Amino acid sequence: MPGKKPEGPIIWTTLGSAPYPTADEPCSGYLLQAGGANVLVDIGGGVLGTLQRYIRLEDLHAVWISHLHADHFADMPLLYYAFAFSEKRMRKIPVLAPVGWATRVEAFVKSAVDHDMKNFFQVVELKDRGIAEIGDLRIQARAVEHGVPAFGLTARYGDRRLAYTGDSGPCENLVTLAKGARVLVAEAGTDVIEIPSVHLSPEDAGTTAAHAGVSRLVLTHLAPGLGEDEAIERAGSTFNGPIEVAKPGMSIQI
Repeated sequence: MPGKKPEGPIIWTTLGSAPYPTADEPCSGYLLQAGGANVLVDIGGGVLGTLQRYIRLEDLHAVWISHLHADHFADMPLLYYAFAFSEKRMRKIPVLAPVGWATRVEAFVKSAVDHDMKNFFQVVELKDRGIAEIGDLRIQARAVEHGVPAFGLTARYGDRRLAYTGDSGPCENLVTLAKGARVLVAEAGTDVIEIPSVHLSPEDAGTTAAHAGVSRLVLTHLAPGLGEDEAIERAGSTFNGPIEVAKPGMSIQI
């Protein structure tokens, strides 16, 4: 029925958040689901294999990549191989990532065979405030501070919202993207004061959550050596709501 309010939750599943793949956890990658849509958010080393524990690759509707550092992007050439050489007929899904992503993958996989990303994917380059719609799921990108082109996102499905910072230092756009969201998934990639700031400390993540007025803070992609209990305690010094640390396989439903 036209105009019917979308029903059902937003589901955000952590596939991995490690700075480099380990035996137990891949790098950054998350499965965003709502209304039947399956979107892979970030595709760091090891993520592609873990994704297939949850969905088949032919059921993937889009890939959204926050920035082109290897711990968020390294498995993209392998996704190309999966689509280019699969025995199954794969849909040409959109891949949304910062400018130049397709050229970078093409250079990495270049060989005698066809390696033009446009033959296998819809090549989309992210821009600030750009919006993608996959069914009733609406994803808006906001430019953030990371020393390279980088984006956070707000996912909206009906009246439900979730925000994800990606890698970023403190900036006003992080607060903007998180306003109205029930949950903020925030990286805490440093445990020291950075100048310039290209990562959030736990305190920064808590401050962003507090200023945005979110109900719940999920810390992810913790700095090496930063323990979960310490990260939660430090974020709690600036944010009074529930705080937890993302773990592989953890699903959030909104």
